Amino acid sequence: MCPVSSKSEHLYKHHFIENYVLENGTDPMTGERPTEEDLIPIKTSKPSTASPCPATLTSIPVILHTLQNEWDALILELYLPRTQELIISV
Repeated sequence: MCPVSSKSEHLYKHHFIENYVLENGTDPMTGERPTEEDLIPIKTSKPSTASPCPATLTSIPVILHTLQNEWDALILELYLPRTQELIISV
């Protein structure tokens, strides 16, 4: 369970914020003393672990090819909206 502060609107780990408030007496973001009502508990799901790389990504040439493909996709994703803006604005 992770509480969110209604004053600073930050999400904290439960034991970290409790220890910080006990040691310092204030919210780390606002500097105000939080009450129990200020820390609203929310449920979070367990973090999923990243799946391991497939066995095909074990050689340097394959990794370089994969990175090139990702770079090309990123540049294309950035380029297309700009060209569409130019066509619309003309």
